[in-house]
Amino acid sequence: MPVQTGSQFPYPEFRKRHLPDRPAPVVWQWEALAEALEAAEHTEYGTLTLATPGGSHEIVPGTSMTFQAVRPGERSTPHSHSWWHLYFVRSGSGTVIFDETRETAELSEGDILLIPAWSVHHFENREAGGDLLLLNMSNLPQLAGLHINFSKEHA
Repeated sequence: MPVQTGSQFPYPEFRKRHLPDRPAPVVWQWEALAEALEAAEHTEYGTLTLATPGGSHEIVPGTSMTFQAVRPGERSTPHSHSWWHLYFVRSGSGTVIFDETRETAELSEGDILLIPAWSVHHFENREAGGDLLLLNMSNLPQLAGLHINFSKEHA
């Protein structure tokens, strides 16, 4: 990457650029989300990420929210990463496994789960009845902006 030459601008302009914006409230209707989830590809680590009307994936500064579905009989790969997750179990049931300690926790609709950064974890859905549908909030956008978004899959 070539070295570039910087520029400058008056300090009052700098201050204007950092005046607080007053964001408008945003609602995501469950009916539309459910249709989009049904039609979307369910990848191992996520299905749909919420976006603001302007297209930003940062719902509040530095954070994002993503739906993840674990299909019946499936599991995610054990992994760890530099960001935290706060999971809300939207529907279904399953198990979270913390691979370093082999501790497990059963999850069901309405549960909330915090996974700290670098905790090796994965999800399993042993139920035949339906998806384990998780809504997760994370600080991945914050860490990506700082260029410290690292992840690792574990065997």
